[in-house]
Order: sequence, then structure tokens, then C-alpha cells
Amino acid sequence: MSFKRTLPYFLSSAAMLFIGAHTLGSNETESTQKVTYNIRPVPAPKINTEKSIDFAEAVTNNAIAIMAIAQKYDVVYTRADGNQFRRSGGTRAWRNNNPGCLRYSVFTASLGAIGEAGGFAVFPDEETGMKAISALLTSDKYRNLTISQAISKYAPPHENDTAEYNASLHRMTGLPITKKLSDLNDEQIMHVVKAIRIVEGWRPGKETFIQKNEKAKDSLELYAEIQQKQINKALERTM
Repeated sequence: MSFKRTLPYFLSSAAMLFIGAHTLGSNETESTQKVTYNIRPVPAPKINTEKSIDFAEAVTNNAIAIMAIAQKYDVVYTRADGNQFRRSGGTRAWRNNNPGCLRYSVFTASLGAIGEAGGFAVFPDEETGMKAISALLTSDKYRNLTISQAISKYAPPHENDTAEYNASLHRMTGLPITKKLSDLNDEQIMHVVKAIRIVEGWRPGKETFIQKNEKAKDSLELYAEIQQKQINKALERTM
């Protein structure tokens, strides 16, 4: 996979404990995840600037959102310099920068989610949301499944037309749905990710500048603090 800039996943060793049992796809529900955990403190996410210089520059130059909140059906984003903008209309996937419509969870918080809207994770940009789908498909929970099995888990038949979902992925990627995800190379995984983006529905709406939040701090430290709050919020749901 190749992206224009690299975003670290912010996966601490403690947060990794929850990926297998508490990663929700677009249509999985919290009711199926009744698991008791031995909660341990999660250290503040650490940014590997050697591998993410472009990302660090993007945050410090205020080019990326660091926080998001839901306002009814809209999503309000805040950048590092305090500038805020609203996304309205379009689809939930677009408003949340969440092409795979991944539920808000410890997993998505650890992957860079900056908020929650409608029960779904909000990512700072589309690229981060795309990487989250890829991370899910290559996680231990999914990697040993076939494409068909993965879609049945991601979008279960009792809530979706899973057969049509599989047919769409096969048509768009050219990959046999009986192929294991672990057998796919990075390029093929990205084909599946892009196909999921289309099937889940990505339709842009309106983005409007709102105001500047003068109380916002302008630093990578603020981003790390917000990421920690998101992870802690998700962890509380598992207790």
C-alpha cells in the first residue's frame, strides 16, 4: 500500500489486548461483545516522528483535524490551530471520514479516531479511515477468513444483503471471494478496501467553516492527549 503520508496507528501494547475481541465492523453490535477484561492503564500514544514526519508536520501546520464531535447528524471538526469546520449532508461515511463505517471501539480509537458520531468512529481524514479498514482486514480477527467469510462477519446477512456485497467485491476487485485475506498482497487488500468504501456508501456533502476555538492548544501534545481520551472512553465501554 502507498499513501501520500504516513499516519501511525497509535497501538499501545495494552490497547492491542482488545483488538481481537472488541473490533466492530460496520454492522456488528455492542450486544455481541459481552466480555470481561482485566483493564490496565493505557499509556499516552507515542508518535514515531522518524516514521511519520509528514504527519507531524501536518498536525503542527494545522492541516489535520485533531478532534470531532457530533451535532445531530452533522460532525464538527477542530484543527490544531482551533479552526473548526462542519460536515453536513452526504453520507455518514463521508461525514465521519470513515469509508468502512467502522463502529467506534478501542480498535478504532487506537487507529487514530478523533471522535464518535452516530455510533461510528470519526477519523481525521479519509486516508486514516481507509487505513483502519486495512488494519481490520489484516488483524487476527479477520486475516484467516476468506473474503466471503470476512464480509459475512463485517456485514452479517441478518442486517445486509451479504450475497450482493460479496458479488460487488468480486466484480470490483476481480478476486475470488473464496480467497483468504492472508493470501492477499498489499495491493489486493487495498482493492478490497476501496471496494468496501464504495459498497458502504461514500457521497460527499457540504463542508462549512465555522469559527476558531481560541482555547485550543497548537501542538502534537494536544493530539496525543485527545487520542488518549478517545482510547480511555472506548475502554470504559468494556468494563
